[in-house]
Amino acid sequence: MAARYLLLLCMWDAAANASEAGKPQLATDDALLAQIAALPDNSWMKLPPVKTAGELSWLSPKSDYRRQGPRIRDYCNKMVWAPERKRALYCGAGHNIHLHNDVWEYDLASNTWVCLFAPDPTAHRKRDENWYQENVVLRNGVIRTPRGAPLRPAHTWWGLCYDIDRRRLVFWDAHKGLLFTNRKLLAAALKIDPQSLVLRGSGSGPGEAWVFEFDPVSKKWLDVIRKVPKAYESSQMEYLSRHKALWLHSGRTYVQDSKAKTWVPHTKSFNSNGAVSAYDPESDMVVLMVGSKTLVYDCANHSWTVTVENGPDSIHIPRGTFCYDSVAKKFVLFTNTKSQIESHKGSRMWLYDLESKTWTNPKPADGCPQLAGVAGYYDAARNVTVIYSNHETWVYRAKKRP
Repeated sequence: MAARYLLLLCMWDAAANASEAGKPQLATDDALLAQIAALPDNSWMKLPPVKTAGELSWLSPKSDYRRQGPRIRDYCNKMVWAPERKRALYCGAGHNIHLHNDVWEYDLASNTWVCLFAPDPTAHRKRDENWYQENVVLRNGVIRTPRGAPLRPAHTWWGLCYDIDRRRLVFWDAHKGLLFTNRKLLAAALKIDPQSLVLRGSGSGPGEAWVFEFDPVSKKWLDVIRKVPKAYESSQMEYLSRHKALWLHSGRTYVQDSKAKTWVPHTKSFNSNGAVSAYDPESDMVVLMVGSKTLVYDCANHSWTVTVENGPDSIHIPRGTFCYDSVAKKFVLFTNTKSQIESHKGSRMWLYDLESKTWTNPKPADGCPQLAGVAGYYDAARNVTVIYSNHETWVYRAKKRP
């Protein structure tokens, strides 16, 4: 019995060490954590300026990234929680700035942004055929950089999630990582037909998307899932932990068959341009908000229900963010979407209750932080919603743990 117990201890230690292997070690800010722990119900707290760490050699000494972290990229307003790391991951690119395939993670315990993957050279419009020959590969039917990353990533919209079982960041790219690249030069450099299917189907309309997976432990872009359904560039993806499957809404709703790697369509289609979504594993429901309409998807029965036809506020990416607070059991909306309602100027916050099917304005005593571009997530370890906005980072507690 003692030998068996010793073997189990060794196995637990090995598992813990493996989990920590790819996690940059950072000094915990105990004073900050104590302040966060003491935060009362329905209250905000502004954090000190963030620190940065990780792969920073690609940055100039005066770069804003060194002072502020990754900064908000166009239409990239979702950070995803990695529970085993107790950190949140972020990636995505903008139109004319932040064109990178870099990956960052935020550690609230030390208030630090860590660059896990320094970007490859950018495939901008002035690159010639020689550049494509040196910086692009065609591997397993996928065009990417020699390090396996998307060549020129697009916005994440709401197509970013985290596979907690395989421990991978999952990035749904409507442009197949080929946004604004020169397809003729790509074809010439890779010696493929310019009309090849590998070069077609990307873009803002119907076609094919690619899903890129990033491993935060090895700090590498790894597998790419091809032939992913796409009706619109703005689509929503979540990881359904109770089903160990990816969930996608792009025109229609799909759930990936994890064994066959196929996408099974469910329900009729509807446009979700600019929408946000979040998954509650306890109820096995996805809440999606498009404009001022709230819909709930029952993952067990594969059915949609419109619960609020015209809510008290609205959201349209990139003007806000959305997450699920598992302690308060509320979906948290932070929005600065333009509104004709006089009281809805600037940034606002709302909480959605799945059971009562209602939105409420919690009206924190000090009001809502007034922030422009934001990205956010729910930090389950510290029980706060985190809102990041370049110059400022805030945390909000809806309800203390029992």
